[in-house]
Amino acid sequence: MEHLPAILRVEDYKLEELLRCPERFARRKSGRKQESDVNWRQLVQYAASHTVNDFYRQSKETRSIEAIHTSVENWWTNRNYKFHSDEHYLQMKQTVKEHLTVFLLGGAAPSMPIIFYEQMTAYVDELDLEISQIFHLVSAEQEGSLDEYIVQKLAVDTDEDSLNLFFHMTSVFCMSAFEKLPTRIEVFSLLSGKQVVFEPDEESLEFSYDYMYLIKSLLPDVDFFKVNPGSAEQLVM
Repeated sequence: MEHLPAILRVEDYKLEELLRCPERFARRKSGRKQESDVNWRQLVQYAASHTVNDFYRQSKETRSIEAIHTSVENWWTNRNYKFHSDEHYLQMKQTVKEHLTVFLLGGAAPSMPIIFYEQMTAYVDELDLEISQIFHLVSAEQEGSLDEYIVQKLAVDTDEDSLNLFFHMTSVFCMSAFEKLPTRIEVFSLLSGKQVVFEPDEESLEFSYDYMYLIKSLLPDVDFFKVNPGSAEQLVM
């Protein structure tokens, strides 16, 4: 038997939840997460994510406006009571259909990404920390070459705090996992249809490490973020 130090892991969805709603995060952390904790933004994100997944699993010949709209309908929630009103429920569905169609068929999305909707984990030696992140789309800058790549995320929350978290977390993750920064990190807003672009470099990377170190130091309950919660050490047989 060998005793190894417990590993601290931060996951993107936990940090996003903590940033968005500390009270709901506290309920989830304490094991008191309820169905009522799921909000309309999460339901919109869920439908959009699966629609994009469907899109890339289809042949290029069958990728169409109708196919995108059908996927949104299939994955859209029937919990209209989670939205502000029936009008808001229907409007959000129409908005997501329109914006996903523009994104997927209008030239902003890659024809075939290297990675789509895959959760990946990397250990960051500089922070003594594991980062787990869901990558929506990762594609080559030029087809056939992996020297330069782009990371894209589709998001409901595109406020400044959410964007900063994503840009800095992604920069640190990519440098540790791929040993090379992406050429661009892009966030596509599902609600506005607008795109925000960040171009990381060596200077911004230093700030990203500082940002993630600050995040680590401010975590409300370190044990909750351990790979083996509640244990100071990890037992290996």
